[in-house]
Amino acid sequence: MSDELRLLAGSDTGLFSLRSRDGGASWESPERLLSDVEIAAIAQAPDGSVYAGTRFQGMFRSPDGVGGWEHVETPPGLEHVRSFNIAPDRFLAGNEAGAEPVGVFEWEDKKHWRRLGDLATCSGAAGWFYPVATEGVHIRHLARDPHKPERIYAAMQVGAVAISPDAGQTWYDRTDLDCDVHMVEASPAEPGVVYAGSGGGGLYRSKDWGESWECISEGLGNFVVQFAIDPKNPRRLYLGTAQGGVRQWRDNPEVGARGQVFRSEDGGDTWQKLSGGLPEYMHSRVNTMLIDREDPRNVFFSGGHTKGQADSGVHHSPDHGETWRSIAPIDEVIALCRIRS
Repeated sequence: MSDELRLLAGSDTGLFSLRSRDGGASWESPERLLSDVEIAAIAQAPDGSVYAGTRFQGMFRSPDGVGGWEHVETPPGLEHVRSFNIAPDRFLAGNEAGAEPVGVFEWEDKKHWRRLGDLATCSGAAGWFYPVATEGVHIRHLARDPHKPERIYAAMQVGAVAISPDAGQTWYDRTDLDCDVHMVEASPAEPGVVYAGSGGGGLYRSKDWGESWECISEGLGNFVVQFAIDPKNPRRLYLGTAQGGVRQWRDNPEVGARGQVFRSEDGGDTWQKLSGGLPEYMHSRVNTMLIDREDPRNVFFSGGHTKGQADSGVHHSPDHGETWRSIAPIDEVIALCRIRS
């Protein structure tokens, strides 16, 4: 196993490369790869190429995530790319509504884009909204169920979990969870189990393929942007939280978002707080949560929404979250990706 670790971190000011040559013991200063772009999503394809989705400027591609970044032509509806799901058989992207409505797009053979179905047919679609005038309703996260690959889940911000049971031809929504859905992901080990993180109700779990939901994070913090499932031990989950909401954080800057990090070893039934090297409560909320698929001992998260704070930026744990330290003081990292060598 190589001692080199490479991450890509995306913020509202550009795309950065983070690199360690000694297994994470030390990290080089961040290198800016793309400037003057607002990064919303980063993903590495099975062939090793890396894609960065942006608001306003569509999509960029690099053959290896290091150099050679080029702009990829996308249709007008994908000027704002907010999420990816890339697998050997399908390349999916979710957008932000603008001149065209919110939707899921497929890049067929990396030559032609087509919109998958019509999300407006969801029962609650007319009420979807985003409470910031400069942003439209968007698909914050896209997932395909590993046990039923034709089943697609979309985290609608703000509105619901949208579900397609037939590879994107038709859509319906489920709303028995907090409507501000940030992330949705199916368990790779337990058929029917799906998790969803929200901005008002915390973390939810479904045991029936997303048809019904229950909160499993009471008392841990109501604001969840991302969680992570250990690929080698799928009952192990990592959860980043905050307490309150954006208006409260702005009105009480001395308190901040009160961010925390937790781990579960039993699929979300019980949780342990991870505080080694972290304050009792961070000023930052947890924006991203990432596990190294090659070596799941390495776990990363980024703190954000409180620019300039000591606990904003990217943090690394080499021991399943037992201890943490800051590795890159980049403000407002909202996308994080481990690049395979």
